[in-house]
Amino acid sequence: MAQIEFNKDQVVYSRYGAYIAFTWRDNNLFMQNMYAGLGNDEIAVCSLDVVNTSGNPIPFTIHMLSNYVRLDAEGGQIRICIIDEATTYVSCQGIGLRLNRQTVDRQFDNIYSPDGQRWEINAYDAKIKVGVRQLSGAIQVDAPWNRVSSDYIIVDLLPDEDGLGETEIHLYESSWKPDTNAVTRGFEEHVDEIQRSFDSWLDTTIQVPDAWQKGRELATYINWSAVVAPHGYYKRTAMLMSKNWMNKVWSWDNCFNALALVEQDPSLAWDQLMLFFDHQDENGAIPDHLTSASYSFRFYKPPVHGWTLRKLMQSSHGIDQEKLETIYQPLVRWTNWWLTYRDEDSDGLPQYHHGNESGWDNGTVFAEFVPVESPDAAAYLVIQMDVLAEVADKLGKLDEAKDWRKRSENLLTRLVDKLWNGKQFVARHAITHEPVKGDSSLVFMPLILGERLPKAMRDRLIEQLRRFQTANGIATEHPDSDYYEADGYWRGPIWAPSTYILVDGLLACGEKEFAYEISRKFCDMAQQYGMAENFDALSGEALRDRAYTWTASVFLLLGNILLNAES
Repeated sequence: MAQIEFNKDQVVYSRYGAYIAFTWRDNNLFMQNMYAGLGNDEIAVCSLDVVNTSGNPIPFTIHMLSNYVRLDAEGGQIRICIIDEATTYVSCQGIGLRLNRQTVDRQFDNIYSPDGQRWEINAYDAKIKVGVRQLSGAIQVDAPWNRVSSDYIIVDLLPDEDGLGETEIHLYESSWKPDTNAVTRGFEEHVDEIQRSFDSWLDTTIQVPDAWQKGRELATYINWSAVVAPHGYYKRTAMLMSKNWMNKVWSWDNCFNALALVEQDPSLAWDQLMLFFDHQDENGAIPDHLTSASYSFRFYKPPVHGWTLRKLMQSSHGIDQEKLETIYQPLVRWTNWWLTYRDEDSDGLPQYHHGNESGWDNGTVFAEFVPVESPDAAAYLVIQMDVLAEVADKLGKLDEAKDWRKRSENLLTRLVDKLWNGKQFVARHAITHEPVKGDSSLVFMPLILGERLPKAMRDRLIEQLRRFQTANGIATEHPDSDYYEADGYWRGPIWAPSTYILVDGLLACGEKEFAYEISRKFCDMAQQYGMAENFDALSGEALRDRAYTWTASVFLLLGNILLNAES
């Protein structure tokens, strides 16, 4: 297939397996380090500028292509491609590329060269070293030393007398072995190989209706380019949430990516689900987020893993007996953790100690106080216990299966008895049982229980949910709420996971047309504005990180639902 040019404001240039990325942000092009999973400022190893042969900056235009980045300017062009996990290949024609690392308020940055051909930048705050080796052309360095660090570091990669210049750039954490991963093929060979890799991924990605093929290409590229190879705490191949600045994996985001991958690559889908169980602690908890360099138990994420496992089991590839044996006990421990460590009043209902633990970080359910008993957590655990019963049956653990079904039914009874007010589900303080304020669609997540809920209750929930529908989908906070904010994160904007869970719940309730309507709106919005972290509920415009994988995955999943509905 031919290479595709993407909107520079909607993608990050990278490739499958790589820990390097190039992003256009705030009218600057940055080279970024994915190894440490750092913040927006720290991950930028350097900004990139175009210079003429005299070393003076000149204007340029940028083209984000599926297999390389091209910078066009008066006098020539620069092409940049990533050839493996940590190596970038730069080809300059007629003009040069400047690597610019400003060290204001940074400590210990420095650069040195053993021979004038090979240079090492210690980008201290970015927690990475950068090796630059000239293949042809010239390298000029300006890095005034100021006792403990360079005031700034500027490296110009300039063409030779024939107007050509080629350079390797390597990222590494410890020591550079300059004969390892060196460029051994020409630029054209590398970009052809990169394009074949993307084409193969695109060919096998789940299908969507013709109306959203452009969106499918964009979603596919974002997911393909967000994958990193096993390294450090990533014991498996991992799909990051983004290589822009949300460059980690969070422990419910990964589930939506697994669902979008299962028909395409069942092994990779399985790895996404298992990433966090590789680091389950002695209490049964799984980390909140994970990078190749760290993981954190400071927060947690909602227990959607049983729901995810059920969907993986229902796929055409299914889950074999060995995998069920692998995940059963970890999922048991994760389920028990919620009812052991997140039930302070011992009423049998799980609670969140912070909005972050719900995944709806600043949602209005948590605006007044914490901890909170929220109906979504109980609903997820009802399903998770059902799934544990199904798995126990398959493993011949019949007594355990019976016990899980009983526990699931008991929790469902508590959910309805304690958190249903006759009109809809409510959230409340976990100790005082004071109801929360605000008007959040989080409380409609129990629709995921489908026919486990009485029909009258389902009908009432669906009727109330329609209030939240805008021209673009379901708002996370009702637009008429006093708490509503157009760019309020979980206080209004439309998000992919909440949309998908609600669509899944509506389908489970037999409410197909409403589910399809929401799906169509989401797919239209994402195709128009990109696979962003979230969207303005009223205008549909992209908000926050603009290249987010769970958004891409949900776009593909919803599009595939609509495709199957047409057939």
